[in-house]
Amino acid sequence: MGQARVWVLAVLASVVITTAACAQQLKLGDAAPGIQVSDWVKGEPVDLAKGKGKNAYLVEFWATWCPPCIESIPHLTELQHKYGSQGFRVVAISNPGRGETLKKVKRFVRKRGDGMDYTVAYDGASKTAERYMGGVGANGLPWAFLIDRSGVLVWHGHPGSPVMDEIVDQVVKGTFDASTVILQEKLMPMFERLNRYHMMQNWDAFKSMSKTILGIDPKNDSAMGALIYACVVETDDNAGLREFVEAHAAAHKDDPHVMNALAQALFGIADLDKRQPDLALRVAREGYKACKTGDCIMAGTYARALFEIGLVDRAIEVQQEAISRADSDKRRAALEKVKAYYVTCKALQSERP
Repeated sequence: MGQARVWVLAVLASVVITTAACAQQLKLGDAAPGIQVSDWVKGEPVDLAKGKGKNAYLVEFWATWCPPCIESIPHLTELQHKYGSQGFRVVAISNPGRGETLKKVKRFVRKRGDGMDYTVAYDGASKTAERYMGGVGANGLPWAFLIDRSGVLVWHGHPGSPVMDEIVDQVVKGTFDASTVILQEKLMPMFERLNRYHMMQNWDAFKSMSKTILGIDPKNDSAMGALIYACVVETDDNAGLREFVEAHAAAHKDDPHVMNALAQALFGIADLDKRQPDLALRVAREGYKACKTGDCIMAGTYARALFEIGLVDRAIEVQQEAISRADSDKRRAALEKVKAYYVTCKALQSERP
């Protein structure tokens, strides 16, 4: 059942990227709603339309009575100091509820002084909270919304998430690809249904949903792992798995990233008697052929496929090619460790126990 735990954890990791999408009116990739508040408590007023093309924003909803919100203040101040000179603004907005008032917010902010060194506003009519928090179905504080320089919502979640810091850095630098998180949000309801089918042990629906996800996101390793788990562990449907993998590989043979995800999933089948090494080798070889120039993600994967069937010398040769094409020291070091393992295994072949 190890395979089950692997895919379930992967699915859960993708689901927690945002809140439930069932009632969403505001989605990642949409233009961020304007900020309409009753009072600007600290800092200059923010107009998203005027800042478009120049500024990126982190809009956080918080309250003075919320301990996690208070815990986030030093970090938000740190982000403002780090990126403020690069056109990044943190905007914290509170609104009525549980006794929150403008007077309380002003007193709180005044006591914090430079320790809360970013823009603060009070949304007396809760209009902005309704547009943002209500728009995505979020109901917990604190909750933050990241808006890129084009005025598009690219992420939302708890401001304590390490993922947020990574995305903020990329958004400020202009290197963030929002398509990935937009796709994950689109797939989230499908993964939720996948989990329900798993609990119901409805394996036909489970496999069908896995294939649907792969039709939308062909390199989704969570969906591929789920399909393999259902076919190999629960339904003993190796023939059905082979049929799907062959068709999937044929449709995406020119995309090394899809082929890599597919090959890696096949390597992950725990029971040796249910592995299909010829299929894994074919997928890895086709993906390797699709790499034309530069760092080839499939070189190391193809080397592993060769190693799995006992062609250790050829595996070492291809692994060395992967090392020579690596585009970073970190990746090169990881590939060298694998090569060292292959070399050790080759040396052991000469021993006779």
